[in-house]
Amino acid sequence: MIRKRLQLTIITLLLILTGGFSGTATAAGVNPLVSTKWLAGHIGDKNLVLIDVRTANNYGVGHLPGAVSMPYVKFEPMNEDDSCRLMPSPAALTAMLRGLGVNSSSHVVVYDQGNTASDATKGAASCWVLESMGMNNVSYLDGGFTKWTFEGRIIDNKKPAPKAGDFTAKLDPAKVATLKEVVAASNAKNVILVDARNANEHFGATKSGEVERFGHIRGSLNMPAPYLTNAGINRAPATLKSKKVLAAIAAGIGLTKNKNAEIIVYCNSGQFAGLDYFVLHHILGYKNVSVFDGSMMDYASHEKLPLVRFAWGHVNK
Repeated sequence: MIRKRLQLTIITLLLILTGGFSGTATAAGVNPLVSTKWLAGHIGDKNLVLIDVRTANNYGVGHLPGAVSMPYVKFEPMNEDDSCRLMPSPAALTAMLRGLGVNSSSHVVVYDQGNTASDATKGAASCWVLESMGMNNVSYLDGGFTKWTFEGRIIDNKKPAPKAGDFTAKLDPAKVATLKEVVAASNAKNVILVDARNANEHFGATKSGEVERFGHIRGSLNMPAPYLTNAGINRAPATLKSKKVLAAIAAGIGLTKNKNAEIIVYCNSGQFAGLDYFVLHHILGYKNVSVFDGSMMDYASHEKLPLVRFAWGHVNK
């Protein structure tokens, strides 16, 4: 028994040292963050489904071998009245994923362009949508397409024709915050709001053209998603910063060390918030993190809901 435990310990350490493990493993045992080295050794695995969230044009020019295409716009399309971007209904997502060959037993690995921080937010947000719809075996490829190609790895332009899958999406409300919950959180002390937008938008100096008003939701901490990657540093692809640096950033914005704290992340549309969610939940280990799907596109459209401008969230609680 002792010998078996020792062997398992040695194997685990070797996997960590060789880049096989990244982040905190999910309940299903799948690592949420995988490296290009790991993927290169598992790209032919039977249950692996590789989803490319770049544009259809980029996918057509060249993609990772065996990858299927589901551009990010399909993960967060505009709603019926064009007021905000929301994830698809469970029925719609079920149909799309089955068409890509996704089964309930599949291990889905998502990758993006991996060149900019914005690219990284698309991949991470796609993972959040999948998790929110009941998929437990989801991983994000650190550095995406850019890191893969920088390393001289093979790409192709062959379009797979997968057999229809059997995955059925089911919304997990614990991962998706509603407008009502966000309004309540802005008036409560036991829920933490985190704004994933850039500081100039949080402060209220500028705003996205998709958002009707300036400023942030009262009491929000600002943790800009672009600060969480290495994109552009010495021409580096958009890999996530180390856990040590990410923890320092979380501490620097005043985020509690209580891993059981309830946290709601928002941005303009849900995209940047997806990266904050991934880092907070999967890398730093916060257990109760959700994303406000409609984000500021939804919140700011309600004129009676207050916004704070020309101030920092941690000062105006």
